Amino acid sequence: MSAELSRRAGHYAAAVAERLLDADLPVTGIQSCGPWRDTDGKYLDVEAAISFTQAFQNQHGGGDCGLHWAATSGWCLYTADKEDRYLSGVRWPGSGLLPEPRLVTAFVDAFRLDPAGAGTSEQPSYRQEGQDFPTLLDSLAPYLPAQPYLFEEPQIRFAELHRRAYEKRVHRALVSGASDSLTHLYLRQGELTALLHLLEYAESTHPTALNTLLAADLSARAGQPPEAAETHKGALQEANHRRPTP
Repeated sequence: MSAELSRRAGHYAAAVAERLLDADLPVTGIQSCGPWRDTDGKYLDVEAAISFTQAFQNQHGGGDCGLHWAATSGWCLYTADKEDRYLSGVRWPGSGLLPEPRLVTAFVDAFRLDPAGAGTSEQPSYRQEGQDFPTLLDSLAPYLPAQPYLFEEPQIRFAELHRRAYEKRVHRALVSGASDSLTHLYLRQGELTALLHLLEYAESTHPTALNTLLAADLSARAGQPPEAAETHKGALQEANHRRPTP
């Protein structure tokens, strides 16, 4: 039962992560585990977590920062200072053990605007630790992927959600309207070369025409005067508008 609890908690975390990605939040991964005992023999219940980019963590203390779900108290968003190995700030949304993904996203948005005012610092208790696992299994069932299962494992499901979310973001940026102004950003040649290498790496690991298109655009406009770059950008946007949405 422990493995199935971990799997279902992972799919719940994936469903929440999907909503966060739709809101353009910088999610990097999910984790989950079933009931277990740590090295000190302490019993721990079902858990799940969602991680964010280092840039997001730097905006909120510079230390460890992420979402954690416990099968006793629900979701919390934790932060830590750079010098602090332990949690220096934890906020709970107070919306139940299994809040809908949209409610978790709203809580994260509120936290970004006002960390001290979002949710509560009081840890809630919705379920007794180590008890009534069959009921918990049933409660997590709605977040399993629809049958037939295309993504049996939550990590595989998240990887696909993550890929699609960033493809949509890139496509949305590339097909921006004609009124989108040209940004005069000065880059060292080494920085531009490094960026092209990263795009090439992304293309080799997760092939997509968008990587190739953006790399070709940056390479073609490198060193051009602003007027020529603006003309090239307009041609790129026109070509992108004719491409199907991924």
